[in-house]
Amino acid sequence: MAQTYAQIQNQIAKLQADAEKARREELGAVIAKVRQDIEIYGITSQDLFGGSGRKSGKTKGKASAKSDQAKYADGTGNVWVGRGPRPQWLRDALTAGKKLEEFLFGASPAAADSAPKPAAKKAASKKVAAKKAVAKKATKKSAGDSAAS
Repeated sequence: MAQTYAQIQNQIAKLQADAEKARREELGAVIAKVRQDIEIYGITSQDLFGGSGRKSGKTKGKASAKSDQAKYADGTGNVWVGRGPRPQWLRDALTAGKKLEEFLFGASPAAADSAPKPAAKKAASKKVAAKKAVAKKATKKSAGDSAAS
């Protein structure tokens, strides 16, 4: 009997999960080998990736140099600067229940837990701004009422 579409989709999902698990298991050995070869042969990023592609002799400014620094890292060599789509390693970790703050580059796990959430900061500042606006309107209205009396 032929398999149903749902059965095939379940098989695909299981195979993809198995493939990702195998990739993660092999990745550490691959990275270790590459690092060893880099050290042995003195390979630089220039050797691997060539020039920066810039035609002018200008150097990067402070803003762009800072934005190219890793903002998130997993401790096994995977990094992300925080721009563009999230890399697969980070999406997998977030799906597994980790928090984005846990991967902040250079932050200790305790600091990541106590760090205020940006969304919470925005919400709090919006509430303060809204309260100020309401208070300002009330002040203007009461001032207008007393002037009319």
